[in-house]
Amino acid sequence: MIINSVSKLVDGKTLPKVAPNASIKDACQVMANSDARALVVLQGNELVGVISERDVITNCIAKDLDVQATQVEAIMSTGVKTIATNDSIAKAIDIMQQGKFHHIPVMDEDNVLGLISSDDIPDEYRMLLERFKEMRNS
Repeated sequence: MIINSVSKLVDGKTLPKVAPNASIKDACQVMANSDARALVVLQGNELVGVISERDVITNCIAKDLDVQATQVEAIMSTGVKTIATNDSIAKAIDIMQQGKFHHIPVMDEDNVLGLISSDDIPDEYRMLLERFKEMRNS
C-alpha cells in the first residue's frame, strides 16, 4: 500500500486521548489499554497538549510526584506542533526531526483526528527522504 499522506497513517485508528485534569495514573492506564506511548490532551474537543511516556518519567516519576494526585496538565507538553491530514509523510518527518519529538497530532482544521509516532512511519519512507536530501545537497 502506498502511503502518500499522514491521513493514511491514522485511518481506522482510535484516537488515544485524555483530559488535562485526569491523573497521571489514569493517563498511564489509557496508554496501557490503547497500546500507545503518548496521548493527545483535549479540553472538550480542543487540543491543549500531548503527554508521553517520556513526560511521565522525566516530569513525574523522576521528580517523585504522586501519580494519583498529579494532573496531566502539570507535566504535559504544550505548544504542540501539528500536521494536517493531507500533508506528506516527509513533512511529518521533518517536523518531528526539527522539534526533536516522536509524536505529532494529525488535524483536520480544528479537529484532532489522530496521533502519529515516528514508529508509525515506515522505515522505507525515512530512508528515501534521507537519500533524497543527500542527493539534493550534493
